[in-house]
Amino acid sequence: MALSATGCLEPVEERLRIGVNAWPPFDLLYLAREKGFLRDAGVEVDLVDFSSYTGILRSYHQGHIDAFFATLNEALIVDNFQEPLAVVLVADYSYGGDALVVSDGIAKLQDLRGRKVAYEESALGSYVLERALSLGGLEEKDVTALNRLPEEGEWAFKGGNVDAVITYQPALGRLLRLPGARVLFSSRDLPGEIVDVLVVRRSLLEDRGDEIRGVLRGWFRAVELLQQSPGEAAPSMAARERMSDEELLASLEGAHIPDLEENRRLLGSPGAPGTLHATAERLGEFLVRRGLARRVAAPSEVFHTELVGSL
Repeated sequence: MALSATGCLEPVEERLRIGVNAWPPFDLLYLAREKGFLRDAGVEVDLVDFSSYTGILRSYHQGHIDAFFATLNEALIVDNFQEPLAVVLVADYSYGGDALVVSDGIAKLQDLRGRKVAYEESALGSYVLERALSLGGLEEKDVTALNRLPEEGEWAFKGGNVDAVITYQPALGRLLRLPGARVLFSSRDLPGEIVDVLVVRRSLLEDRGDEIRGVLRGWFRAVELLQQSPGEAAPSMAARERMSDEELLASLEGAHIPDLEENRRLLGSPGAPGTLHATAERLGEFLVRRGLARRVAAPSEVFHTELVGSL
């Protein structure tokens, strides 16, 4: 609390609190903080670590965080949020970083019939599972699909309790070190379909829009540093993921990280929808068809284009 000139106590606004799941591209926000890019943009944030999207969603509803990274699939589910979300940034496209890892003896997708597959029953996990099975001519009833949190799926696969697991970096890299483990299907087979975004409470846009704009400025400076000087960017990002610098940079090959100009093209403007709108409509159709959402938001409802447009 701070004293005003009249001696009255005035509330000090808390820092923005942003939930961050374990996924190497998201470490760019930590890089932006460490390098002072966020401070230079006039914003201070608290970054809160989570091991799963389930934990992030619970914390958001309890009011503990103001913003978080999510897949576009998740952000479109209207029933998950009492207050509409605002998508303000396209963080990355997964391009091999999300994958179906199988044990030795499973050579093709058809071989999954009758097998145990661990996945997180989220909009993302369900989407990857359905797309993998459909390419193999299978349906979910043809496998034993087990709902597991990401770390639980990793343990189950390592312990031989499941035959396959849908996972993502950095767990993906760890699992591929196991004898006989291999990728049978990945987001490389779904170019442009798995998109990560930064979402904020819509009510914050008016009162704290300048701070959110500062977060985006810091983010894009970190993206630029990674692109121009990966050797300088890698150490702090790798330390958070408990990887070597080389492992961190290799894991980032499974994602495409759009810069500011590409973000503008993807999100568009109020009068000109961007290229990501068609992807959002296709994902929304999947969510309703699979019963993962009763209603999904239209891209125009969730995409807040003014912030990237003003940078």
